[in-house]
Amino acid sequence: MTSTEAQHAGDAVVERLKEEALRRLTERHKVHLDPAAVARDAGVDPQEAERHYPDGDALLSAMVLGAYTSLADSTEAAAAAALAEGADPLRRWVAIWLGIREWAMAHPEEYVLLWGRPVPGYTAPPETLEAVARIVLSMVAVLRDAHKAGELTGDRPGEEPLSDGMRQNVDALAAGLLEGLPRSVMARMFVVWTQLHGMVGFEVNSHIMDIAPDPTAVFSYGAAAMGEYIGLPRRAGQ
Repeated sequence: MTSTEAQHAGDAVVERLKEEALRRLTERHKVHLDPAAVARDAGVDPQEAERHYPDGDALLSAMVLGAYTSLADSTEAAAAAALAEGADPLRRWVAIWLGIREWAMAHPEEYVLLWGRPVPGYTAPPETLEAVARIVLSMVAVLRDAHKAGELTGDRPGEEPLSDGMRQNVDALAAGLLEGLPRSVMARMFVVWTQLHGMVGFEVNSHIMDIAPDPTAVFSYGAAAMGEYIGLPRRAGQ
């Protein structure tokens, strides 16, 4: 075998090893929640566990629904507290997102379960949509109040018109929870939602600790910036 052939053979081995390693990394997203096995490790009678959860999907669904409900509770509590304090729309918006972040930092594994890569082969029960709607509606309430008061910025001068694809995306929101808001605000909601959940996920997965001594300040800054971006006014002194 020539040196060139040996090099090619070595490269092929390296690629096969990497492919198999990647496959194993992909496997980590699968979960093994057989109720009997979970019960044994938890020190619970397996038959008792199976009475509550007949299979792994039932147990996973209970975890997902419980986590979404808990997150919705935290979001609504933060929204109610800010409203009771007489906070203006932007401060209410930031308070809501800080409530989401606070819950996520206290429940990192549950947050990743909800907002990380989906479990292969699993579909969450439809009841989770109600909890997600509660989270979204807390934000929408702020936008609606600002819109009613004439403080929510819709179309901006010089703003690019929506593409055909974005118009389709906005149509879906217009027929749902964001009905009645300016379409430009609906379009921005896609960016805001993914941006701020991305920031939460970045912190939950410990990717910001080494670059930001005060992660809370970073997130508050981002939440306020996204609030302004979606169309909420910044008052003097903010």
